[in-house]
Amino acid sequence: MLYISISVLFFLFLISCKSKQESLIEEINELMEDQNYEKASSQLKDYLVKPKSDDEILSLEKPETTRIVELSYDRKRLVYLEDSKLTWKDLVEGNKETKSLDEVPASISVSSNANFALAEYPMANGCRLFAISLKNNDLHYEAGAQISCRNRGGIADDGSKIYYFVDNQLYEEKTEEPRTPKMILSKDKIAPPFPNLKARFFLYPVGKDFLLFSGNAGSYYLYYVQPDKKSAEKIDQEIISPLLYYGTGDAAYYLGGSIGRLHLRRLQFGKGKPSVNKLFTVSRKEINPWKLPAKNEFVSNYSGKVHLWGPSRKSQVLPLMCERIWVVDQNRILCENETKEFYITGLDFPQEDWTILKLYEESRDK
Repeated sequence: MLYISISVLFFLFLISCKSKQESLIEEINELMEDQNYEKASSQLKDYLVKPKSDDEILSLEKPETTRIVELSYDRKRLVYLEDSKLTWKDLVEGNKETKSLDEVPASISVSSNANFALAEYPMANGCRLFAISLKNNDLHYEAGAQISCRNRGGIADDGSKIYYFVDNQLYEEKTEEPRTPKMILSKDKIAPPFPNLKARFFLYPVGKDFLLFSGNAGSYYLYYVQPDKKSAEKIDQEIISPLLYYGTGDAAYYLGGSIGRLHLRRLQFGKGKPSVNKLFTVSRKEINPWKLPAKNEFVSNYSGKVHLWGPSRKSQVLPLMCERIWVVDQNRILCENETKEFYITGLDFPQEDWTILKLYEESRDK
């Protein structure tokens, strides 16, 4: 008799246990039956925006300036800046270092392995540069140059040299005293498409070499720069954006074409000069293409929504709402939501999450 009572109690306990998603779905169905669509939509959106219990929360800070995010070339190391707080994290090993900077940088760019950074600090007539180590305090070097804040410089993988632009020319400087800046590429070697317009320059590391976008106003050339040889070779043109999206270590992606007709392009890394492959046309919803391990699968965010897409599949909205995203490591999503919460989540969504997304779309459209 006692055994039967315990069994009944256990059964009642099991059926009374509902997941957070199941409880929310029941509550939303009641609200929609009562035609309280506004409240239903608000609660559903709150669920889609907020990190879940098994997500990795990196920061709940609400920085006054835009959070700056940088990745290593293989997406396994993450660097982010929240006002003057700089955080370095190894996403595979789990190691983390945080340091407080004396001032708030206007921008930072990291080495290929993300162990070193070049920080730009705004001044009255430009920016001054500091080279810093991220895993420890071994390097803190102030460059002698005052430069334009419009460009993106670079730093060597071992932190021994920095690279920056003065009067449309590329300079190299060792991160040790005495300061010895030297010009390694004249402006005619890295000329933009329209030389009469004020050009901008963006460096991205590829091992000991760099990729350089040169241009302005939605029209850029791409150069492969080898500092040791003091050489620059133009490898692509008709580029609309100087933003580079790293793949999983052997490739990176960017946008070519023209306004209204955008094309995705891939840089394939190997020994020597990267090869350029022109892929396929993309839409406005796909203009920040983060590559997933599966062939021709990408994720992008647009207007708060996260899309899974590819050339041979229909674009699919995921049950996740982020203002900005990055793909880190292989296929984890780094999300910054509308309240500045910063967290890492996966792409394996339970069926209840898809139901919640569908209910949200229905209630929002009422």
